[in-house]
Amino acid sequence: MKKILLLILTAIATTSHAQCYESLTFGGTHTVGIKSDGTLWGWGQGDWRQLATTNFTEPNPIQVSALTSWSKVFPGIQNTFAIKNDGTLWGVGSNLNGSLGVNSSAEYFLTFQQITTATDWLKVAPSYLFTLALKADGTIWAWGQDDNNQTGNPPSSESQLSPIQVGTATDWIDVATSTGRTAFALKADGTIWGWGANTGSLLVAASSVYSLSTPTQITNVNTWARMSVGGSHILAQKADGTLWSWGSGAARGVGENVNPGIIPTQIATEIWKNFSAGGSTSFGVKENGTLWAWGYNPYGDLADGTTTTHYIPVQIGTDTNWDTVQARNFITTMATKTDGSVYYWGRNYNGEFGNGTDYNPGYYTSPQLTPNICVTSLSTPTFEKSAEVKLYPNPVQNRLFIDNQETVQYQIYSILGVKISEGALTVGNNIDCSSFSSGVYLLNLVNNSGNSTTLKFVKQ
Repeated sequence: MKKILLLILTAIATTSHAQCYESLTFGGTHTVGIKSDGTLWGWGQGDWRQLATTNFTEPNPIQVSALTSWSKVFPGIQNTFAIKNDGTLWGVGSNLNGSLGVNSSAEYFLTFQQITTATDWLKVAPSYLFTLALKADGTIWAWGQDDNNQTGNPPSSESQLSPIQVGTATDWIDVATSTGRTAFALKADGTIWGWGANTGSLLVAASSVYSLSTPTQITNVNTWARMSVGGSHILAQKADGTLWSWGSGAARGVGENVNPGIIPTQIATEIWKNFSAGGSTSFGVKENGTLWAWGYNPYGDLADGTTTTHYIPVQIGTDTNWDTVQARNFITTMATKTDGSVYYWGRNYNGEFGNGTDYNPGYYTSPQLTPNICVTSLSTPTFEKSAEVKLYPNPVQNRLFIDNQETVQYQIYSILGVKISEGALTVGNNIDCSSFSSGVYLLNLVNNSGNSTTLKFVKQ
């Protein structure tokens, strides 16, 4: 009885001291999270003031800003961007080549600086020295280093100190950057476009083409749903949940003797719930909750307990409750489980693990639990299948039918979380999608018991 009581008290004590976040985002050497009260916290490397601190490392969570009402956060490699509830965009840390976009040539900023006065920012995709961002009106903006036409506005220049619109299109729904000088964007019609450096033949099969100066459609596929870009490879997911890759290097995960270039090659055959491209590595969580890795592995980067390079995915452990994984152009990688627990592997030299230690000289070749840190807002499965609810046709042109057995409440969101439509759906009813723009949408259904199901569909 005493042992049972001791265990209960220990569990209560552990929970009471745990720091839980509504979201956690990893930048490669530092992690930033948002708490339920809208405050911003982070840990890891801080030498470029990316955590609004003068300390080179922060191995324990610190409050990054006294400002509140934060909604989304996007850690760069040497800086941090965040969007507030009012849609304003802010940045802190390295401003080399104008990468913060605050119309200044200062090397860094110790406190968050507002980036323009716009109030409709949706997403930021930071690279090393240049940045892409998406607005709610479907426009893309870029700033920072521009030596390879990263801003999509020729002629190239050394740097662009403030945001400049990329082209004139207004139907963009997602943006991504490589850890180098390449930019990608996804349109509502399911096509992927790219510009900037042609590293690894990411943009054009011909290696003699050094860069593309303006957005150019990459591949003739029009069913892409999301993407993640590494150093010289890209992972892209289709609307059917399959994962594909092109570029160069083992991190493509498509086999050792596959020629590089812009021919998408499928990775395995399963549906992938979550995925992330590192500099020379790739990671993914399958629909069954298993965690997989592939790419170069000189320091045990892949967390499979070896230093063997893998050209096709290899499973990490045997657990089946992995939820998300995040990698960048560094050895360290972060992953979360469906119970909210947070894990890291790789290098913990700069306090990346958030466990109170830093300057560790070695490498961790298997996932390490970070105690007393958790995330409460877990990922929605990218392609969730439900035995109780089905939707058809998918892709849809006009009316979307739901095979529901009771009246449900529904909300339809864009791929970036903007609510498009909502209402009640009775048995045998359907949703008119004829006015929707072409693209990928999330349908959230809530039944009378409060249980929810999220499904993805494509509007042609």
